[in-house]
Amino acid sequence: MKNKIYLALLCVACSSAYAAHGNEAPLPVSNDVNVTAPEQSGAWSFGVTAVLMQPTNSGYEYAITDQFNANDPIDPSVYGDTIKTSILNENYYWWFGADITYAFPGNSRDVTLAYEGLHGTTTDNASNNFNNDVAQSSIYYSLVNPITNNDVASIQAETDTRYDAGDLLFGQKLTIGQRIQLHPFIGVRYTHIDVQDSFKDTMESFPSEGAEGGNESGNLGSTFNGIGPRLGSDAGIILGKGFSIRGRLGLSALIGSEKSNYNYVSTYLFSPPSTIVPFTQTVNRDISSKTMVVPELDGRLGLNYKHSLNSTMDLGVEAGWQATNYFQVINDPMLSSPGGTPAHDKYSDFGLQGPYARVQLDIA
Repeated sequence: MKNKIYLALLCVACSSAYAAHGNEAPLPVSNDVNVTAPEQSGAWSFGVTAVLMQPTNSGYEYAITDQFNANDPIDPSVYGDTIKTSILNENYYWWFGADITYAFPGNSRDVTLAYEGLHGTTTDNASNNFNNDVAQSSIYYSLVNPITNNDVASIQAETDTRYDAGDLLFGQKLTIGQRIQLHPFIGVRYTHIDVQDSFKDTMESFPSEGAEGGNESGNLGSTFNGIGPRLGSDAGIILGKGFSIRGRLGLSALIGSEKSNYNYVSTYLFSPPSTIVPFTQTVNRDISSKTMVVPELDGRLGLNYKHSLNSTMDLGVEAGWQATNYFQVINDPMLSSPGGTPAHDKYSDFGLQGPYARVQLDIA
């Protein structure tokens, strides 16, 4: 879907054909095409956007089910005859964006301050319905927490995502032909991305051995903060009667720091016949901390309707689809191997996609 949006926006940006208005100064490009910067008075624009976005980064692998055959003729202790991974994939979340633009008097130059973001939490759970302390069939199932590498009876997982981006942009409105409008811009973007995966579980008990199980809780998180240059263009195709197709293609290169770590607390309970005293284990380990350059690509495509309220005020509404992708920015909580330790420096993209609805008020 993202590729389709970006391709459509490029097609819009490359379209041309226009005869200049009488009060506009043509910029000669060729004998066939005129590009104009329309004269304008000073004006303000205020926009609010509602978004229903879903993060598209790799899901949190919070549990692994090992199915093994105790009657394996080669090695009856081998795990992994069948492996199933429980993955928490995030839901769609409602959030918002807001922007304010001032258009300078003259040849359609403007400055924009904008914000967009997403905050949301998704949960999931898994459980082992087999009591491995009691002799049963030759097939056994072991539910493993991959962070602690312990057998668990049940586990609850949660992913909490915080994304905030702010832009300061300088733009120039241009018209090409009678129907094409362009608005190239350049500026700076600041981005904060914070993905926190957490769990709580109840460990498997083996009363015949004196192991009464216990409980665990922990967190694995990755955070990026960066700032850098941004450029791109808005584009529009006028359909008539107030309607137009609007799109945007933007690029950023963010320089910032990424930090990730995991921590957990495990409480082990024992009773006779075990001679082990109950104890608590605490682990806190840094996975990575580095300075990096993160490319970003975003696009938007929608249908816009604009209505004049009076001679100095216009109201516009727009709905469509948008997508954003930050490349190789999140240290992935995926594992190096089933039951292993979290992989170091295994980076993945952080993306968002979904529908949006926008309202804009223009005041001259």
